Amino acid sequence: MSDSEDDYMSDKLLIGCEKDDIRPGLLFNKTQKRSHELYKQKQESSKKKPKRYHEQEIETRDKGLNTAISEDNKGFKLLQKMGYKSGNGLGKAFAGITAPIDIKVKQGNSGLGTETHVKEIAQKRIQLTKEMIKLREETFQSTNLEKRNFFRLSKDYFKAQRTCEDLDFKHAVKEPDKPWFWTKQTIEALKKKSKDTDSDEDSEEEEEEEEEKPTEATLNELIHYLRNVYGYCIYCCDYVEDIQDQSAACPGFYRADHDDL
Repeated sequence: MSDSEDDYMSDKLLIGCEKDDIRPGLLFNKTQKRSHELYKQKQESSKKKPKRYHEQEIETRDKGLNTAISEDNKGFKLLQKMGYKSGNGLGKAFAGITAPIDIKVKQGNSGLGTETHVKEIAQKRIQLTKEMIKLREETFQSTNLEKRNFFRLSKDYFKAQRTCEDLDFKHAVKEPDKPWFWTKQTIEALKKKSKDTDSDEDSEEEEEEEEEKPTEATLNELIHYLRNVYGYCIYCCDYVEDIQDQSAACPGFYRADHDDL
């Protein structure tokens, strides 16, 4: 047998098995047994070690508070002579408390009422934080709603302007009934064709300063102009010559009338 090959009867194989075997509860060498015995002794000594006076006091008090007064107690016998029965409330109508008053023992070194005051402040902070989060959510929702409404209003407004331009040009109208009935680009293009350049530039500057965002009032004026003059509805995208016939087919003047359909 060569030296490179291990003898299957040698101690090397047994030692290797002991190292590889990690099954719980198996102690092969003296070091493991000794450490296990020390651990057991430590656990037993901690169990036998008497509790601190503070811990004993808490256990005794809790046990006494959770234990009902026995019928052999002199005070309980005195209550029975006065008409009290076990389980009933105090008082003539038996409407009083049935459970003993909870005793709260002060544990810390802080002054009287300090812990309660700190808890109240913490609760107020939590409540204030919740209110702030709710307010932010409501503000965010209202802001988004305003943005959506303004976007819809602007879309309807510019649509009505372009429609008004097309219909006015079709009927050979040279100037809008009101300046905001046509788009700004169309107004500027018409002014550039004008001969009086100086007066046109001054008027352009004034109009740029007076230019405002579209509002419901200006949109409603445009809508009524298109309905009354041309019998056209920007929401139906259609018009008829007879306005009375259109009122039967069109649900109303405004977007809300068409959204309900």
